[in-house]
Amino acid sequence: MAMEKFRAAPLPNPTIEYDAETQRQLIRVLEVYFNQLDSQTPLQAEYFKGRGDELTVPSALYYSTQDQAPVVVDTAYDLTYNNVYFENELTLTNSKEIYATRTGIYNFQLSAQLFSASSNAKTMQIWINRDGTDIGFSAHAYTISSNSAYEEVNWNFNIDLAAGSYIKIRYAADNLDLKFDSTAASAPYPGIASAVMAVNFVSSTRGFTIATPP
Repeated sequence: MAMEKFRAAPLPNPTIEYDAETQRQLIRVLEVYFNQLDSQTPLQAEYFKGRGDELTVPSALYYSTQDQAPVVVDTAYDLTYNNVYFENELTLTNSKEIYATRTGIYNFQLSAQLFSASSNAKTMQIWINRDGTDIGFSAHAYTISSNSAYEEVNWNFNIDLAAGSYIKIRYAADNLDLKFDSTAASAPYPGIASAVMAVNFVSSTRGFTIATPP
């Protein structure tokens, strides 16, 4: 649900002297208006689940400390995460599927580290899969031509999810010398994650016109 639009009725015109009927009209208009405001509080709480001065929304952060590489060229694999930093009303399943418990529009922010082990041109493609179905025209291509070179993947997208649905990221490469690289900490540097995924609830889907993906 979303907050309904409403406006207060016009207030009665003031009188020079006290008038009981005008006063009753004023009180009645204010009473109706504040009752309308009170009626919206549960609707907002349904989405944001405030507890006193606490406001919580679905959000999560996942990351991987493992290298991830294709085994066969031009074959789809799932990007995985072996650590949960935090999660609220989202669940990581099978180290790759991010499930929503509440219907809505979600923002996904992927950060990943690609590493090239040869100097020939090679391309990694990454795309979105929802509930086992690839989202058409969602692929991104990353090409690296240098040896021992890194390229950072930064991808931010919004997508609708029904309660109980999941999103996962898939990838494929045309060369086995390209991988998602994780590096252990070495002073003074902290470790590098091969992939990091942040997820945040944006809004309900009420009022949205959502097309069928191609």
